[in-house]
Amino acid sequence: SISFFAVQIMITDDGLLLLACVGGSILSFKVRRFRKRTPDWTPAPEWVPVGTVKHLRLFPVKSCKAQEVFSFLCGPVGGSVGDLHDRGFMAINGQTGLFLTARAFPRMVLIECTAADAVLTVKIPDSRSVNVVLEDVIEANVVRRGTMFLKMNTDGLDCGDGVGALFDEFLGTTDTRLIYYQPHLYQQRVIPAQPNWWNSPVPKRIDTIRYADLSPFMVTTEASQRDLNSRLDTPVSSLQMRGNIVVDHCAAWDEDSWAGIRIGEAELQCYKPCTRCVLSTVGPETGEKDAGMQPLKKLREFRLAPEGRMREAHGQSPIFGVNAGLMRPGYIHVGQTVYVKYKPSAF
Repeated sequence: SISFFAVQIMITDDGLLLLACVGGSILSFKVRRFRKRTPDWTPAPEWVPVGTVKHLRLFPVKSCKAQEVFSFLCGPVGGSVGDLHDRGFMAINGQTGLFLTARAFPRMVLIECTAADAVLTVKIPDSRSVNVVLEDVIEANVVRRGTMFLKMNTDGLDCGDGVGALFDEFLGTTDTRLIYYQPHLYQQRVIPAQPNWWNSPVPKRIDTIRYADLSPFMVTTEASQRDLNSRLDTPVSSLQMRGNIVVDHCAAWDEDSWAGIRIGEAELQCYKPCTRCVLSTVGPETGEKDAGMQPLKKLREFRLAPEGRMREAHGQSPIFGVNAGLMRPGYIHVGQTVYVKYKPSAF
């Protein structure tokens, strides 16, 4: 025969399970309770839509004029579309190897550089230009060594006498050489993230880059640009801040709190605030530094890093934008929705 018993189940506050049977017996068991959500419990960050892509820009030759594009591929060492690679070329002094920058030669921002069908075209404002056939550069395989920040060396393929002479004529320099980045060539510029770049935990990552200053991508926002311009007598464009990706419709300085960025299939990881130097004073249309050192001077009034280890790391270089590296490759285009993951707090 089969016997049936009625059972009453009750869980006490301390997690004791009581089974009361019809016969009056009480059996008890200790059970694991579900974890309560307490203030110490933090859910995984979610992707939050914050705006759309307003501008995408590549700078084929370091310190030279930007190329506005509709889309580009986010890759490990930066943005690319066809033969156009962000900071894929760099001008150096042929004798010393020291790189040329618009910090010292502001007219560089007027030099237009395009690349299509494996040909680089470099044009100065009077419309004179030089074409560089990239297959010929690769076949000649003349390796030159450039020296960048902190005396870090990085090699590239020499692009020939003609383009070097064009730079010399326009800038008033001598023995300028243009070098072409190749991933197999020697370089010391493997950039590890530093823990004092943020007060928040800095992602542990190491990035290899072309000829950019620090990171594969630099992101700015239109709202921060507008806020800055509201404090200036003469507004400046986002082009002057030389970012690759410009985001619209988010709040001003929202980028201070971004941990990650997702646009379409591409995913970027933010790991450093972008600190600004004298290059931010160079007008992209004039090729001249602002006499009043704006907007750098104004940024120093309200955008220095917080006191403490961040201020020790960044000093008097104010913050505008955020540096990012690749997590997942993909094409992005103007108009796409931008999603971000937030850090617990700004910086």
